[in-house]
Amino acid sequence: MALTLEFDDTQQGALFDLLGIPTGTDVTVDALLEVLADALDHDDQDEPQPSNVAAIANRLGMDVIDSDSLAALRRDADEGRRLAAEAARTKVETLVDNAIRRGKITPARRKHWVTLITNDAALGDTLNAIPDETAIPLTEIGHGIDDDGDDLTQPAPWFR
Repeated sequence: MALTLEFDDTQQGALFDLLGIPTGTDVTVDALLEVLADALDHDDQDEPQPSNVAAIANRLGMDVIDSDSLAALRRDADEGRRLAAEAARTKVETLVDNAIRRGKITPARRKHWVTLITNDAALGDTLNAIPDETAIPLTEIGHGIDDDGDDLTQPAPWFR
């Protein structure tokens, strides 16, 4: 099966522009094949020209970047990820430490809650919803003096 290519004038003009053939030039098929072979022949070049690489990349929707800039971007991205992770960890630890100070949870459960909130941020809302002094009472309960001012050295009224 033979492949037959037919070009209209617009397509032929675009092909000639790509190959660097002046428009309106009469070109034989053999001459066209020779120009194509020269365009595709990279034996005379060790590497493609940077302008050709950039043009091809641009046509494909990509940008060309030098290796030093790429390395700097990767380094900065890694640093940004590290800083974001550290900030997230600090936020979780601060939330848990505040809950401990308010008596919501015991200090022994600190690591557990840090792990929980790190894996599911919604549990931070759950921790915040726990009433203060649920696990550890921090305010005094009762006192040594009756409401009427009597101290505990006197017998209670129901013993009298």
